[in-house]
Amino acid sequence: MNNGMKALFGAVLVVLFSMFSVSCSKQNDKNIVGKWQSTMINYQSYEGENLVEQSTENCINWYIGFNFKSDGTGQYIEYDSEYGSSTSQVTWVIMDDKLMVTSESEQTTATFDIHSITGSQMVLSVTEEYSYDGLRAKDITTFTFKKI
Repeated sequence: MNNGMKALFGAVLVVLFSMFSVSCSKQNDKNIVGKWQSTMINYQSYEGENLVEQSTENCINWYIGFNFKSDGTGQYIEYDSEYGSSTSQVTWVIMDDKLMVTSESEQTTATFDIHSITGSQMVLSVTEEYSYDGLRAKDITTFTFKKI
């Protein structure tokens, strides 16, 4: 009987965890809908586990942006005060803690790690891992957006 109760308790935990995971993803889906403009980008470069370079740039005369629609479509926007702006059509989907944005014209997908999405702020990052001269390295770019 004790093993049966443990199995039942384990099954209940699995069901509750899966419900929690789905509800978080659904909540992110709802929070992401709207127009977003980058306000800050943080760059970090690692060699092995050692941080070798870090910088932060505020988006003053330029920005990147998204317009996420509730149907999974939207636009990617690049703006530079010197060169103007460009817009491309995208589709998007959130799976667990990942945001995947696919450019319709280039048929490429960018996968972002979601750090947070609230009603007014979104923090996403992209990690690029690579090797050179036998050394493992990675670059992490973290984007902070405001909802506009």
